[in-house]
Amino acid sequence: MATTVQFNSLLRFILATLVSSALPGCDTKPIPIMLEKYCVSESGMSKYWLSLNTSERQGTINYQYMGQDIRYAVKAMQLDGHSISGIAHFQSSSTGEIRAIPFKFVFAFGNNVLTDGKTTALCQNDENA
Repeated sequence: MATTVQFNSLLRFILATLVSSALPGCDTKPIPIMLEKYCVSESGMSKYWLSLNTSERQGTINYQYMGQDIRYAVKAMQLDGHSISGIAHFQSSSTGEIRAIPFKFVFAFGNNVLTDGKTTALCQNDENA
């Protein structure tokens, strides 16, 4: 009887271990409600300031490139356990542009990278970090 109880306990432990290790996202951190990042492309020419409210699924991206300084409003934000994606639409410009082409973006938590089409930008919490 004692052997059967020990064996059943061992089986439950093994089953629980297998199930918990097989569940995706168990080891990921929760997505923050407010995400603010400063991102720079590999060339250093594109700079992004992300301010995303994941609870309300909206936010802004300020983008600088070759003298342009454009503010985009984020629409259609989607969240999964590893990334935030959406579409950024022209909102305003401090350098005279009156429109800009919307762009799709993905911010990946695991490697702290923003992708804008073919452009990849490494991100950090602070511009001065």
